[in-house]
Amino acid sequence: MNRVSKCFVFLLIIGCCSQIALAANIAGNWQAAFMGNQVKAVAEQNGQKISGVAYLYDPIGHKTTWHFNGTISGDNVQAAHHSGHRFTGKVVSSGKISGILETNNGFRIPLDIYSVR
Repeated sequence: MNRVSKCFVFLLIIGCCSQIALAANIAGNWQAAFMGNQVKAVAEQNGQKISGVAYLYDPIGHKTTWHFNGTISGDNVQAAHHSGHRFTGKVVSSGKISGILETNNGFRIPLDIYSVR
Protein backbone atom coordinates (compact mmCIF):
# COMPACT_ATOMS: atom_id res chain seq x y z
CA MET A 1 0.00 0.00 0.00
CA ASN A 2 1.43 3.38 -0.91
CA ARG A 3 1.72 6.31 1.48
CA VAL A 4 -1.44 8.09 0.22
CA SER A 5 -3.50 4.91 0.61
CA LYS A 6 -2.20 4.36 4.15
CA CYS A 7 -3.04 7.95 5.05
CA PHE A 8 -6.55 7.57 3.60
CA VAL A 9 -7.19 4.34 5.54
CA PHE A 10 -5.90 5.93 8.75
CA LEU A 11 -8.17 8.97 8.31
CA LEU A 12 -11.13 6.71 7.50
CA ILE A 13 -10.58 4.68 10.68
CA ILE A 14 -10.21 7.83 12.81
CA GLY A 15 -13.37 9.29 11.24
CA CYS A 16 -15.38 6.14 11.96
CA CYS A 17 -14.13 5.94 15.55
CA SER A 18 -14.96 9.58 16.24
CA GLN A 19 -18.50 9.10 14.91
CA ILE A 20 -19.00 6.16 17.27
CA ALA A 21 -17.73 8.17 20.24
CA LEU A 22 -19.98 11.18 19.60
CA ALA A 23 -22.92 11.43 21.94
CA ALA A 24 -26.43 11.98 20.65
CA ASN A 25 -27.84 15.42 21.46
CA ILE A 26 -30.72 15.12 23.91
CA ALA A 27 -30.89 18.73 25.08
CA GLY A 28 -34.44 20.06 25.09
CA ASN A 29 -37.93 19.25 26.27
CA TRP A 30 -39.15 15.68 26.78
CA GLN A 31 -42.32 13.96 27.96
CA ALA A 32 -43.46 10.50 29.02
CA ALA A 33 -46.44 8.77 30.61
CA PHE A 34 -46.67 5.72 32.86
CA MET A 35 -49.32 4.29 35.19
CA GLY A 36 -51.49 7.40 34.90
CA ASN A 37 -48.58 9.74 35.63
CA GLN A 38 -47.31 12.40 33.24
CA VAL A 39 -43.65 13.41 33.11
CA LYS A 40 -42.31 16.60 31.57
CA ALA A 41 -38.56 17.16 31.56
CA VAL A 42 -36.01 19.68 30.39
CA ALA A 43 -32.54 18.31 29.69
CA GLU A 44 -29.29 20.19 29.24
CA GLN A 45 -26.20 18.66 27.71
CA ASN A 46 -22.54 19.62 27.85
CA GLY A 47 -20.59 17.03 25.87
CA GLN A 48 -21.31 13.71 27.53
CA LYS A 49 -22.69 15.25 30.73
CA ILE A 50 -26.43 15.74 31.07
CA SER A 51 -28.51 17.43 33.74
CA GLY A 52 -32.00 18.73 34.08
CA VAL A 53 -35.27 18.72 35.87
CA ALA A 54 -38.25 16.42 35.53
CA TYR A 55 -41.76 17.23 36.73
CA LEU A 56 -44.00 14.32 37.65
CA TYR A 57 -47.76 14.94 37.62
CA ASP A 58 -49.75 12.20 39.35
CA PRO A 59 -53.28 11.24 38.19
CA ILE A 60 -54.90 13.85 40.46
CA GLY A 61 -52.54 16.63 39.38
CA HIS A 62 -49.99 16.83 42.21
CA LYS A 63 -46.60 17.93 40.92
CA THR A 64 -43.25 16.57 42.13
CA THR A 65 -39.92 18.02 40.99
CA TRP A 66 -36.87 15.81 40.38
CA HIS A 67 -33.44 17.20 39.47
CA PHE A 68 -31.15 14.75 37.70
CA ASN A 69 -27.56 14.38 36.50
CA GLY A 70 -26.05 11.79 34.23
CA THR A 71 -24.11 10.92 31.13
CA ILE A 72 -24.67 10.07 27.51
CA SER A 73 -22.19 7.99 25.56
CA GLY A 74 -23.11 7.38 21.95
CA ASP A 75 -26.80 6.50 22.24
CA ASN A 76 -26.61 5.19 25.83
CA VAL A 77 -28.18 7.41 28.49
CA GLN A 78 -27.84 7.15 32.26
CA ALA A 79 -29.33 9.62 34.71
CA ALA A 80 -30.00 9.62 38.43
CA HIS A 81 -31.62 11.58 41.21
CA HIS A 82 -29.74 11.90 44.51
CA SER A 83 -32.46 9.83 46.26
CA GLY A 84 -31.43 6.74 44.31
CA HIS A 85 -33.88 6.74 41.38
CA ARG A 86 -32.00 5.80 38.17
CA PHE A 87 -32.84 5.79 34.48
CA THR A 88 -30.86 3.71 32.00
CA GLY A 89 -31.83 3.85 28.35
CA LYS A 90 -30.93 4.27 24.73
CA VAL A 91 -31.71 6.92 22.12
CA VAL A 92 -33.65 4.85 19.59
CA SER A 93 -34.48 7.69 17.19
CA SER A 94 -34.00 11.45 17.02
CA GLY A 95 -37.12 11.95 19.12
CA LYS A 96 -37.33 8.89 21.37
CA ILE A 97 -35.42 7.43 24.30
CA SER A 98 -36.40 4.00 25.63
CA GLY A 99 -35.22 2.51 28.88
CA ILE A 100 -35.90 1.45 32.44
CA LEU A 101 -36.59 3.72 35.39
CA GLU A 102 -35.48 1.93 38.55
CA THR A 103 -36.85 3.50 41.72
CA ASN A 104 -34.89 3.65 44.95
CA ASN A 105 -37.06 0.82 46.33
CA GLY A 106 -36.32 -1.50 43.40
CA PHE A 107 -39.33 -1.07 41.11
CA ARG A 108 -38.36 -1.30 37.43
CA ILE A 109 -40.61 0.70 35.11
CA PRO A 110 -40.19 0.52 31.30
CA LEU A 111 -40.29 4.06 29.98
CA ASP A 112 -40.46 5.62 26.52
CA ILE A 113 -39.58 9.31 26.52
CA TYR A 114 -40.49 11.53 23.57
CA SER A 115 -39.00 14.81 22.44
CA VAL A 116 -41.29 17.83 22.48
CA ARG A 117 -40.16 20.20 19.73
